[in-house]
Formats: sequence, C-alpha cells, structure tokens
Amino acid sequence: MNKSTFFFSTGILALTICTPACNREKGPGRNANEETLVAEGFVVGRDHFENRLTVTANLLPAESVEIKTPVAGTVLAIHFNEGEFVREGEPLVQIDDRVWKAQIKGLKAQLLAAGEELQRKEALLKAEGASREEVETIQSTVQQLEARIEELSVYVTLASVPAPFSGRVGMRDFSIGAYLSQGQIITEIAQSDRLKVDFNLPGRYVSQLAPGKEVIVIANNDSLRAPVYAINPVVDQNARTIQIRALLTNKKNWLPGDFAEVSLILDIQDSAIVIPTELIVPELGAETVYLCKKGRVVKQRVNTSVRNSKVALVDAGLSAGDTVLTTGLMQVREGIPVKISQTSSLTKL
Repeated sequence: MNKSTFFFSTGILALTICTPACNREKGPGRNANEETLVAEGFVVGRDHFENRLTVTANLLPAESVEIKTPVAGTVLAIHFNEGEFVREGEPLVQIDDRVWKAQIKGLKAQLLAAGEELQRKEALLKAEGASREEVETIQSTVQQLEARIEELSVYVTLASVPAPFSGRVGMRDFSIGAYLSQGQIITEIAQSDRLKVDFNLPGRYVSQLAPGKEVIVIANNDSLRAPVYAINPVVDQNARTIQIRALLTNKKNWLPGDFAEVSLILDIQDSAIVIPTELIVPELGAETVYLCKKGRVVKQRVNTSVRNSKVALVDAGLSAGDTVLTTGLMQVREGIPVKISQTSSLTKL
C-alpha cells in the first residue's frame, strides 16, 4: 500500500467514527455522549382538594316486619294486593270472628241478667232479706262475665289484621278460606319511602362523624344526602370498625337491598399540592418523583399524607411551579439532560 492509499483509508475511518457523535444534541455543560431525554411534564400548582373516604353500604327499609296471624282461624277476606302500598291502620286480612261475636252476645245477655240480680240482692241485703255471701257470689259472677266478654273482644279485634305502619306489602301464600295457625306469616311490609343506610368505618375516622352530619349516598348512578343518626359505641373486635347508620328520604325510589356506597368528606384544603398518583415512584421506605430543573433530571423525595388511585396530597418535597416528569420514567436517570415537550396540570379536583 502506498502513502496516498493509507491516508485516504484513515480519513474515511475517522469520518465514520465522528459522524454519530456529531448528530447528538449538545448544549452548554453537556458531554458529547449524553443524549437528551424528551418527556412530558406535569406543572405542580395549588388546587382545591377534598379528602374523601368511600365505603360500601347496605340500604335497609326504615321499618320492616313480618306480619303474622295473631289468632288462629279461617280467612274470611283479604284486603291487600301483593306488592301494593298500604297505609297505617288499613285492614289486611280478616279472620273468622263470628263465633266470638256470638259468644259475646250471649255473655252480654247473661251479664245483664246478673246485673239485675245483683241489684236485687243488694236491696235485699239492706232489708236483711239476703246474706252478704249471696251478694258476693253474684258480684263474682258479674266480674267473670265481664272478663270473658273483654277476652273475646280482644280476639275479635285481633281477627282484623291491620298494617302496623305505612309501607309496601310483599307476597302471600294463602287464599280466602284457608286456615291460618297462630303465628303463621301473612306477608311482609317494608317502609321504603325512608331508608336506613348501614355502613362501617375504621375506628380512627369516627371522630369525623357526629349525629346530624350528612354523608353522600351513591346508588344506581345517582346520589342523595343522608344525616347520620346513630353510631354504635362498640368497636368490632375482628374488623376494628364501627357501625354507623344514616337515614335518607328516598326521593330516587331506591329499593332496600340495592348496592350502595357512602362518601364521607374527611378534610377540605383550598390550597394544596396535589399530583397524579401514577407519578410517584415507590422505593424501599421512600416515595420519589423526577423533576426537570435547569434542563436536567433531578430525583426528589416527597411525603404524601393522602393517596388514592387518582391523586396524592403532597405534604413535603414539592413546590408550586415544579415540573414533574410524566413520561419516560422507565428510561430516566438522575442528572441526564431532559427536554419537556408538553405540560399538563390539575385545574380542579
């Protein structure tokens, strides 16, 4: 190989080695081998923040009871339709009470006669024409007749079964003419225009509630407010939770047993540092984020007090105006150059 050929080959090799290095982005203070990370950023600001706790709840009728036959007998009439709304005091079922009424009629006649006999004996007693013992015997008979009439009158009253309160009745499994034993279920009735909201809270949150404080009840993609009216004074030893009940006016025609949730506002801050939860990189015993400062990546440790699946409340480590990297987190390293291509922020939580 002659000298001209050698110098020509060396020049090509030098040009080949130099070309990639010449295509990297350079800037003041950057090494020639450093590549700039292009990423999106989140600009930290101060926002309104509501710390909400959401738990599942049970919707229960305000009042609910199984209506049972108070006295045994044959059904003479049924005054309700299954599933309809009835008002307090309306008759539901009539049990055959004709025998008791007939007995009362006979006993009243006996009572009338016994009363007349008692008056006659008392008059004779004054004239010493009757003994005290005879008068007391008649008095005893009168009292027994009165007690028997009162007992049968109770049976007659119980034979007409009324609605104990206004509500919607359930189903029945008998017909007119059926014989119902004492205690047999007639139907159910539930007061659904008002609903009890039954839920449990961890014991540490109970101080946030008091009777009268409203919670938000969510069901069937809708919501209603309900004031708390009862707090169980005993903590469940297994779950470490406390049972709480609220009462709502059922304006949405929700049904007892519908799936529901209760949302409780624990704290409100009007000027809070809040960032998306996904921007926090968990490490052993620490929470960190990556910032863009003066064109380079800075690893920053933060402290959060409240976190959920969407946002985190930052108590320390960030200030308004900081830019947190939202993309490129898998490739990011502290100190490398970074260029922010697009920014976003939270305007309202």
